[in-house]
Amino acid sequence: MDENTSLSSEQLMGLIQQNQALLAALAANQIGHTSNNKEFQVKAMQMIEDMVTKAPATTMTAQKLHGLRGTFSTLGLDRDVITTHVQPHGISAVLPLLPNNDEDPRFGALTGFSDDIGSEPATPCDDAPSGFIKACNLTAQFGRVARSTETIEMDELGLRINRGDFSDLVLHGLSLDMGMEAGLMPGGLNPNQILNIVTMSQMVSAGVRIMRELSKHTWQGSPANNNIGGGYKEMPGLNNQVATGQKDADSGTACAALDSYIANFNYADVASNATSIVNQISMMEYFIHTLADDTGMLPAEWVFAMRPQLWYELSRVWPIAYNTDQVAIAIAAASNARVTLDGRSNILDRDAMRTMGRLAVNGRSYRVIEDTGIVETNNTTNPSQNDPGEYASDIFFLPLRVTGNFPVLYRQHKDYRQAITEFNLIRNVQRFWTDGGVFAWAWNDINFCLKGLVKTEQRIVLRTPQLAGRLQNVQYAPIAHLREANPESAHWVDGGVSLRTAPSKSAVWL
Repeated sequence: MDENTSLSSEQLMGLIQQNQALLAALAANQIGHTSNNKEFQVKAMQMIEDMVTKAPATTMTAQKLHGLRGTFSTLGLDRDVITTHVQPHGISAVLPLLPNNDEDPRFGALTGFSDDIGSEPATPCDDAPSGFIKACNLTAQFGRVARSTETIEMDELGLRINRGDFSDLVLHGLSLDMGMEAGLMPGGLNPNQILNIVTMSQMVSAGVRIMRELSKHTWQGSPANNNIGGGYKEMPGLNNQVATGQKDADSGTACAALDSYIANFNYADVASNATSIVNQISMMEYFIHTLADDTGMLPAEWVFAMRPQLWYELSRVWPIAYNTDQVAIAIAAASNARVTLDGRSNILDRDAMRTMGRLAVNGRSYRVIEDTGIVETNNTTNPSQNDPGEYASDIFFLPLRVTGNFPVLYRQHKDYRQAITEFNLIRNVQRFWTDGGVFAWAWNDINFCLKGLVKTEQRIVLRTPQLAGRLQNVQYAPIAHLREANPESAHWVDGGVSLRTAPSKSAVWL
């Protein structure tokens, strides 16, 4: 790609340039046997059309940053700008994201050995009972999330009101380097540039909206919500995978041996039912850990995952309830004795749980993942169970690796690197991949107007649902609810303006 086909900003060009070397190498291997293949060209052209966003509008619809009506064009605006944007976070921090282009994968499990078939031999030479091995296959499915930019008109770029409109603003507080959250948002985007460069601002906006959606799909995703045409698809989230009723992917036969551990707290409040929550979580951990031991899966690694405020309320009562179980209370009651608590020790245990993010259960310590994508109900969404100020969600116990350090819970993404290379063999188009093939970008232009689209197709793979658990409908009533990253939440806030009013002016020709 040369300067004659460059996009509207140096930043966008930089994203394209990082792919040039690999594209060239792949093209050298492909062009010899694909350039004259008519069937290949027809299919690839169809794939290109599937990626293309709608044509740009005839005028600028993208948000202006500077110039007349620009969001940050207030004359004399201080150079330093702060952010109040809340980002989602959660289980993606610990799940690897791997490339995989298998459309319909299978993951096998030996579910056991049948009972004896036949009778015991009557004589030494008679046949003895026989039996069979039983197996089940699990599968996984990609989702598809895409977001478009608004139309960017070249004539509107680089403008400023006058010398008082500066484009050297610095943003404080917004980190777009997701790091451990890799794959939820395109990387390589500069947060400072979103205040000064329209193309970067539009790309970041699309990326933020994809990140929000993927955070929800990780837990709440359901193929039942897919659009018929396939433009929008949800991967099966962990809500749908940590479940009972597991089936063989090919025959539909029930595979009870792969069922997850599911228990219901029935909307009991965690603070007033501290002993019960300790007992429920302890039983879940004990059941699953024992099953892992009995099936040869140890050593293994698990994490607990729950909403941030459920963890806050749980950690508040856990030290007392965990250290004074029902047996101690019953003995004290029967003997008219007292159970003595060390308040300072309990507070130290609580603070250690919160700062270290770990939960001790049955003598074993587990990392706790605070995830804002887990479903939370309230008085509006479930008024029959939640009074005003009450919330409810689930606590998950998830396996990451089993014996031999074998990963059993991870993410996969369609790898766009090869596909986009083939696109570019047919015609010179503004399409490229980022983040090692996780995201695909397409840019359409009409004369001096440009519009972009970014998409990703990802899925969650849970190889051992039988080693996962879920305690449903745990209720909590925090003093105040945290702000949310999801705009659909009642606790999401923004405010402000997107376009400002142009200053008034006078002239002889007005």
